[in-house]
Amino acid sequence: MEELFRSEFAIVTRETGFIRVRRTTTPMAVAGMQASLDKIASEFRIRVPLRERKGLGVLLDTREAPMMTDDAAMAIVRPLMYEVLAGFPRSAILVKTAVGKLQAMRRTREEANLGRGQVPVFDDEAVAIAYLRGEEPATLPRSSKR
Repeated sequence: MEELFRSEFAIVTRETGFIRVRRTTTPMAVAGMQASLDKIASEFRIRVPLRERKGLGVLLDTREAPMMTDDAAMAIVRPLMYEVLAGFPRSAILVKTAVGKLQAMRRTREEANLGRGQVPVFDDEAVAIAYLRGEEPATLPRSSKR
């Protein structure tokens, strides 16, 4: 594992076959959120340029993230999320709780309805990593099929 960069809100690492974007436990206040996300996006573009994404997956590891229920905050986060996902052949969201999984699945369904691909949501790290590496097991969780 190689750490590519970190901020108070995210730690980005290169692992075998995928990039992990791990959300930290630090809450984001809506007031300063855009500036913080712009810095993360800029670092991500530099450290993981589009040309290097073709053979990798990307894992949005949200297990330690504070629950985000504010739609205004999600509207600010959404563009960064899809910038981070761009160019990767496989992407996945990793959650810790059943409530987190339901929330992430609802949000990815909303995005799919807007014409963006639905990102599979996993609560099992090993299964998510196998999926990202193309070693997907015979059966993915029903909610994780594309």
